[in-house]
Amino acid sequence: MIIETIISTVNSKGKVNFAPFGIKKNNNFIYISPYIPSRTLENLNLNKCAVINYTDDVRYFVDCLVGEKKFKKLKSFNIDGFYLQDCLSHEEVRVVSIKNDKIRPTFKCEIVGEYNHKKFLGFNRAKASILEACILASRLKILDEKKIRNELDYLNISVKKTGSYKELRSWKKLNKFIEDYFENKERK
Repeated sequence: MIIETIISTVNSKGKVNFAPFGIKKNNNFIYISPYIPSRTLENLNLNKCAVINYTDDVRYFVDCLVGEKKFKKLKSFNIDGFYLQDCLSHEEVRVVSIKNDKIRPTFKCEIVGEYNHKKFLGFNRAKASILEACILASRLKILDEKKIRNELDYLNISVKKTGSYKELRSWKKLNKFIEDYFENKERK
């Protein structure tokens, strides 16, 4: 099973990188498989640690994709890192082994700290649809434009029916990001 999270890592200058990331979890281990090249990959290789942020606020996923990552953060407890101030919970992990791959190496990470911050209040179809749209947006270079547009049309139904102002604003921002990508692609 893949769990959608926001991973935070730190670079050599101490700058935090937040990235939307699907992780795999098994017992006390988390498996992170970043694409080559990526900041997450670079930072994991450098520091051998990360923070896994669990959130039901889709604005974090959208803002990461559109490049608006100025999130409020707090210092982690067991590693040199930071967690999202408004996350539901977070886990701090250390890399114990790396399985090399030409496309996506896998970092096996041991959980060295688990912290709950807020109560999960339930599911929302709009949030799930926006999360799915974020995954589409992260694959703009590899998926067919018609497929993306068809999927967005379908996802739009649940966003409009069940979304709060937060989800509606995020939906609009994400769709603008996707439209800008396709417009720029046509100009080239």
